[in-house]
Amino acid sequence: MDLLALAKNIADRVEAQSARARVPVAVTIIDIHGNMLLQHRMSSAPVFSIEISERKAYTSALVGLRTADLSPLVQPGKDLFPLMGLSGGRYCSMGGGAPLTREGQLVAGVGVSGGTVEQDVAILEAALREPPVMRKTDMKLEVVVIPVADADRAKRFYGDLGWRLDIDYSAGDNYRVIQFTPPGSGCSIMFGNNMSRAAPGSAKGLHLIVFDIQATCEDLLSRGIAVSEPFHDAGGVFHHAEGKSLLSGPNPQRKSYASYASFSDPDGNAWVLQEITARLTGQIEDGDTSFTPELASVVRHAAAGNGATL
Repeated sequence: MDLLALAKNIADRVEAQSARARVPVAVTIIDIHGNMLLQHRMSSAPVFSIEISERKAYTSALVGLRTADLSPLVQPGKDLFPLMGLSGGRYCSMGGGAPLTREGQLVAGVGVSGGTVEQDVAILEAALREPPVMRKTDMKLEVVVIPVADADRAKRFYGDLGWRLDIDYSAGDNYRVIQFTPPGSGCSIMFGNNMSRAAPGSAKGLHLIVFDIQATCEDLLSRGIAVSEPFHDAGGVFHHAEGKSLLSGPNPQRKSYASYASFSDPDGNAWVLQEITARLTGQIEDGDTSFTPELASVVRHAAAGNGATL
């Protein structure tokens, strides 16, 4: 049995129920030997929720009961009253903990904390009633292949940008791999010889995210890179390819995601700089003015379950 896979599945279900209830929580899963399998605190959940969720999980894992059911059994005069003083006070009788079993065998305990006791119990019970969540396979974009005609010329250009050279590998059959990584990026580019059948210069619209569009343009110009003046789009959501909706200068209010600039490498591969100062998280709070009204409207529409089309 893969206990870690079980723990991740339970945690996913708890987080889904937490999001529906709009009550951020911490979730902890501990095996029957007291070893922690998983612990996660959702954004905005109280800091203390981590410790409480851990105690609830520990209690259910070792005692085999829901913590809500344990509460009346540990009151003064009851047989299990001494339990609460054991293990340095790690046992907890607040609702929000439950045992996890497989094929009738106790294997772990899960604890949830962050709301009221009633909210913690409701979130946990709803999560345990849900069918198992099919976890998505992580797919991280880490390399983009850039088609070039002259590998040495491209190497000089991307080196002049200040990007980190990771690899320059050659083989005897006219095969060469060169990799650069932009500063702060989790994704790299590769180019060379016999790496791509695409026409040199055919990569278009590759976006580089920057915090200050004007400072970045000034930096590129100081390096001898021909970069456009900043521009923005009248539509306020992205930028149109035909150019008629593009306006000179950065977004007047410098809204996040709304200001751009562009440059090309010697082969014509086209790059776009996009200024992002605040990140979209799928839900924009009322009163948040970080984004253009058009973008905020689209995101809120999608968050309401209506899709992104207006």
